[in-house]
Amino acid sequence: MLALKCRLKDAEKWKKYLITVNCFDTRYRFKKDVGFIYYPVKNEFKTLKGDIEFVDVDFARARKTGTLKEHLSATLSKEEINFLKTAHDIIGTIAILEISKGLEHHEKLIADTLLKINKNIKTVLKKAAVHEGVFRTQKMEYLAGIDTKETLYRENNTIMKLDVEKVYFSIRLSNERKRIMQLVLPGESIMVMFSGAAPYPIVLSKNTKAEQIIGIEINPDGHKYGVENLRLNKIHNVFLINDDVHEAIPKIYQKLIGLKSAVCPSELKRRLKEHPSLIEIYLPDNGLDEKYFPELQQCVVDLKNLGIDIFVHVPHRNGSKHFVPDCEESLRLLQKLGELCKKHNISAVIHLSNGSKIPDENVILENVKKLAQYYDYFYFENSIKSFAKKEDILRMAKTAGFKNICLDIVHLYIVYEDNEKVVSAIKAVQKEFNTYFHIADHDKKTHTCELGKGFIDFEKVLPLVNKGVIEVYAKDENDPVEVIRSYHELSKYHNKKYDRIIMPLPKTADEFLNDALSLSKKGTIIHFYDFLDEKNFDEAKNKIDAACKRRDMNYNILDLVKCGQHAPHIFRICVDFEIL
Repeated sequence: MLALKCRLKDAEKWKKYLITVNCFDTRYRFKKDVGFIYYPVKNEFKTLKGDIEFVDVDFARARKTGTLKEHLSATLSKEEINFLKTAHDIIGTIAILEISKGLEHHEKLIADTLLKINKNIKTVLKKAAVHEGVFRTQKMEYLAGIDTKETLYRENNTIMKLDVEKVYFSIRLSNERKRIMQLVLPGESIMVMFSGAAPYPIVLSKNTKAEQIIGIEINPDGHKYGVENLRLNKIHNVFLINDDVHEAIPKIYQKLIGLKSAVCPSELKRRLKEHPSLIEIYLPDNGLDEKYFPELQQCVVDLKNLGIDIFVHVPHRNGSKHFVPDCEESLRLLQKLGELCKKHNISAVIHLSNGSKIPDENVILENVKKLAQYYDYFYFENSIKSFAKKEDILRMAKTAGFKNICLDIVHLYIVYEDNEKVVSAIKAVQKEFNTYFHIADHDKKTHTCELGKGFIDFEKVLPLVNKGVIEVYAKDENDPVEVIRSYHELSKYHNKKYDRIIMPLPKTADEFLNDALSLSKKGTIIHFYDFLDEKNFDEAKNKIDAACKRRDMNYNILDLVKCGQHAPHIFRICVDFEIL
């Protein structure tokens, strides 16, 4: 059979050309080998367009599919065919149909036919209601194939798991997410409101050099899928918060910064009253022994079921020795902890020193490399000596190949005794590694004290914190008044500001513009979404203008983009604007 042979790098160009001149023989499937592609053609032709030749090739027959209407035309009447809605969404392996009124008695036939002609579809559902409620979810009914509403969906170099009935999700925003990711600059701090199963945070994390990304989602199911999707994509610069945007924004530091607790139920109960997004479980000496480990595992499961992010703080001692990775026994216990982290997608804080010095730096660094398979989950904590100054942290972390660093603010202050130098050290580490923070104040008398009672300038430090915990000593861990006071003290500091804020709420996003503006600074770019008739696009700009005037803020409209049609003449649009 006659074939056009061209180089693989020119494949798309020649495919378009063959279709344009009606020369592509669609009865057969093309072939590829090393460096070349062979297209079935109807006849030879002369061209000056590129390096090609015509050769003989044995092609396999193309599989005949046909459209949904073509396959149903022998069964449905012409009138029914005219009413048939063939457009459908495909999310992963699930197709979602809209059955026209009057064709409900044919819905099983329509679904079975769709399964037959599209081998990538494994499940067919139908829309059973409109998007409704605070979570903007939509009821679905099973029609054919595998009876499930959960699927894996791939987009923009990511993979996402979601239940299409429990979570609001739009595949029609895939190009919009790609557009936003192409705008993100290296080092940006990004807030995503209404993050759902985290498609925006995940796409931006995987495809940009953003420094940190925060997502807020009110739907508990959406939040849990988002957390699972961070695990699936091995993402560590994203932190997800399960809360109402209106509630979370005014106390954003209390959402980014959690509390420490032992596995002890009475300690956990008191801390959970504060509704933290994160709990760090500190283990007693020998806390990774078989005696304690099952209790730790159950605590992790219970907290995960509450949608809480979890860090495990390794014991300070193992037997009579400080717990550092300097021997086979320590490595064995850390590997066991690593497996727990992998299984539940949690993190752990690891010490490289006993607080004053590293026993033998070369031995430690060689041993810790044996834990490289857990580097996605392990954060290595800075100390007062040795693994202390930013130069030491960067040198040792790069030597060992770390990905994550736990920064103890008090340790940094003890080393530098200067707030500007502390800030400089944090920024230097964050350029190279993901960070997590232990937060307390230091008064030069006690190791830690409550926030606001020492010399650390948290107005300068807190804006750099992406996630962490309060690490203040309490006289009574069952009633840790010192810890809780420090936790509440966080609300007294000026709100954290972001470089970019994304507001992909399907409707009523204007009700949250004030929240977005409270997180804005000069140069912040906000992406505001709305559903509007094409004649009324200026309404979105008017909403932005009114919100900015209320806060006495100046702004500049950068762009207005159509993100897809919602109904006849109704479009989802995005207005990009910058705070001046």
